[in-house]
Amino acid sequence: MNILKVATYSMDTRWFTAVMATIMVMSISSLHGFETIVPYFFVTSLVIFFSAIIFKATQITLFYENSLNELLNPEKSFYFFTIVSAINLIGICLSKVFHFSTAAHILWYVAISLWLGASFSSFSIVFLHRKSEDRKIEDILHGGWFFTIVGTQSTAFLGITIAEHAMQHVTFIQLFSFALWSVGACLYLIFTAFIMLRLVFYQLSSDAALSPYWMNMGAAALTALTGIALYQHIHIMHGPFTDFLPFLKGFSLFFWSVGLWWLPFLVILAIRKQAFCDDGLVFTVGYWEVAFALGLYAYSTIQLSNLFGGQYLIIISICFSVACIALWCFSSVFTLIHLVKSSIWVPVNDLTINYAVPYSFKLRGRIFRIREVVNEWVDQTIQGVSKKRYCVVISDNLTCQISYNMLTKKWYFDRVIDR
Repeated sequence: MNILKVATYSMDTRWFTAVMATIMVMSISSLHGFETIVPYFFVTSLVIFFSAIIFKATQITLFYENSLNELLNPEKSFYFFTIVSAINLIGICLSKVFHFSTAAHILWYVAISLWLGASFSSFSIVFLHRKSEDRKIEDILHGGWFFTIVGTQSTAFLGITIAEHAMQHVTFIQLFSFALWSVGACLYLIFTAFIMLRLVFYQLSSDAALSPYWMNMGAAALTALTGIALYQHIHIMHGPFTDFLPFLKGFSLFFWSVGLWWLPFLVILAIRKQAFCDDGLVFTVGYWEVAFALGLYAYSTIQLSNLFGGQYLIIISICFSVACIALWCFSSVFTLIHLVKSSIWVPVNDLTINYAVPYSFKLRGRIFRIREVVNEWVDQTIQGVSKKRYCVVISDNLTCQISYNMLTKKWYFDRVIDR
């Protein structure tokens, strides 16, 4: 059977965390006095952002059904908040670093629109989407849910930044930002309870993706950072929210402390995964998520020292800053190596244009590349689950059978047919 090569990139929405991590490195560098490199990091973040937008738009255009399935998948729907967060952080940089307040205003309106769309769609999907019998809480619930808080708090943070230069409606912007911060704080407490339930009562396999759980710490740091920004702005401008200053100061310290509490457990989970994983050091988008979380914590600790003082907070911030920059450099090099060594073109069967055959798959630590699709058919199992089965020839001239579960949206290796 002939194979139609269609150019498309399997664009994971989590790639926008690379933009966010780059902006955090830029912000940390600016706070520590390295102003000369700030424009270069900002341009880099813009290049990554627009590249991700182009690839995502291409994916949606060519494979709209797969993109719709991703949106309707409660396991992945909250990742769309990374786009909102990236836009907000770009707007904050434009206002604080480059003093382009008008552009920041425009991006804030865009971010609010996307935040409303992502919020209503994501939670509607989680609440109302059809629950299948094999839907498991350990598959649906993970640390990626905290991207909801990141998107919410970054929108509030950009609003506070805009209020610093606004000539009118300052009280309304304060109220809106305070409301968003409250919603994000409430969601963080709820999601933390859910994550604790998942970690305590359900098995976390050694090959599970752990990088989203670093958002437990990152979301807490951003909540604290937004609370500090609110406190500083209200303290300067005064107004009707002055009575909330002790509340903001106390809860900012509260969320900063909760985020710090997560750190040793996340490190332990990372060591456990590396120790029991037979695949070695494997590339994943998650390295950018970890770098972003560390950068948020470094930045929020610097801002917290402005409220409470103490040289110890500066030392903690420097440690997190070094870790963030080191991991950002590692992620950049690893990403470039991965893009050079692997193809970004995905072979797609001409009869099933909406189901992308994987370019390669990993089995028992080895990577097998698919050379040809010999046959394909739709099979309905005894349980009534529809599977798309493929007979493929791989790099070792083995003929194998793989399948795509249309319900769980996952690929499976079935068997070797012959040698």
